[in-house]
Amino acid sequence: MIKNNNLRFATSNTLLQIGIPYNVAGAKYLIRAVEIAVENPEAVMNITKMLYQRIALEMATKAANVERAIRHAIDIAWGKNKIAVLNLIFGVDIYNQSDRPSNGEFIALLAERLPYIAGRFDI
Repeated sequence: MIKNNNLRFATSNTLLQIGIPYNVAGAKYLIRAVEIAVENPEAVMNITKMLYQRIALEMATKAANVERAIRHAIDIAWGKNKIAVLNLIFGVDIYNQSDRPSNGEFIALLAERLPYIAGRFDI
């Protein structure tokens, strides 16, 4: 099992690479969403009622704020046109500039790929 610190480091590093700065609220929510999705892949299947609610409860906000902040963070990445980096991280050309993923797709992709990346870090 990957240490939580490794996964958190890999997630935040990946978000920075694709243009999502850590000072954006959505970055913090995305990091937590990936952690939850790695622990429990079913969470991505029930993103609105389970994942957003859990993050909102943990971070003392509303589920709608979590959803909006994550969407905004993904929009920032797409606006910075770092699609090539994202495709490199996932190993295939799955996105182009007009192909913005949904929040659930983005979280699921990160949760699927980042444990492998996190395994390379000894923290």
